Amino acid sequence: MKTYWTLFLAVSALFLLPAQVTADEHPVLGQGNISCSSWLDGRQTDNAGATSRIAWVLGFMTAFNQYGSKSQADDVSEGKSTEDLMAWMDDYCRQHQGDNLHRASAAFIDEFRQRTGR
Repeated sequence: MKTYWTLFLAVSALFLLPAQVTADEHPVLGQGNISCSSWLDGRQTDNAGATSRIAWVLGFMTAFNQYGSKSQADDVSEGKSTEDLMAWMDDYCRQHQGDNLHRASAAFIDEFRQRTGR
């Protein structure tokens, strides 16, 4: 009986967990789930976590260039340095501390699309 009760509680808990995916979003893996406030805290230090988050953002942008862009000539970074790209992310996260890193990266892509009309 105790086993059934434990199983019931475990299954019930799954329904109480907040969903990470909404109807208009895809699953987000890895560092993309950290909050903008954690991003900003990490940017104050030069630790491995901060470095891996920068790598995640650059990978997101690279994936857009490879798979989401309409033209092979599109470069979402527009030739900017990593420091310039991360400054944009810092500014966004200061204004949207409740967002996660994925949402901030997607906002960068959206701004690129608006500027270029793509």
